[in-house]
This record gives sequence, structure tokens and C-alpha cells, in this order.
Amino acid sequence: MLKRMIAAAAAALVSLAAPAFAEPAAAPAQPEAAAPKPSDANPLLPTEADMQKAREEREAGRAPKPVAKTTTIDQVRDQDNRVVEYVVTPGTTHIPYTIQNLSDRPADMNPGGNPRSTTGTTRQIHFGW
Repeated sequence: MLKRMIAAAAAALVSLAAPAFAEPAAAPAQPEAAAPKPSDANPLLPTEADMQKAREEREAGRAPKPVAKTTTIDQVRDQDNRVVEYVVTPGTTHIPYTIQNLSDRPADMNPGGNPRSTTGTTRQIHFGW
């Protein structure tokens, strides 16, 4: 019984694998395809039309301004004009993070705490709706 099952499985494998090993049919003759252009190698490169449009905009004075590389620090104030938090935006990544001002709270006298610190830890991610 086991021999018959193995033989049937082997026959099924041969019939499944036979089309994979068959000789490929001859491809129909096509006229010579044009050689690919170097500009087609990378579709992200600007086309000649894009470059011409950029030249015209630059000559007309509508060139885009470069991104600022400076770090900005903004202060968020409450209704009593006290600084509540600082929002720091680095010039390299432009991903802001916030630091809370804790000067109105008592100093952290716990072990490992900094009793002279008046700012909280930085918040890299802010969830809000």
C-alpha cells in the first residue's frame, strides 16, 4: 500500500514538473528595439521639460527658497505670560520636540533627581487630536 502511494506521488511530481522542463517555444521575430536612452535609466531624474520650466521660473524670480538650516526655539506661554514649554526645532531634521518648564513646581528632591532643574524631560513624540 505504501509503495503504491509513493509511486503515485512520484508520478504526480513528474507530471507537474514536466512543463517546467519543456523546451521553450521560439520567440516571434520582432524588429530591432531601439536602444534605451540614458535618461530612461532612472525615472526620478528630471526631464528636459522639467529643467526648462525650472530655468524659466528662476529667471522670473520665482525660485524656491532654500530650507533654513538654523535651529529655532519657540516659547509657549500661558494666560499669565509665563513660559509653559519650549518647542525646539533642529535645523537638520526639522522634527520638533518639546521641553516643559517646571519652575512653578517644587524641586525634585528624590534620589536621582536634580534639585536645580527647572525643565522636564524632552518629549520627542506628541499625540494630540
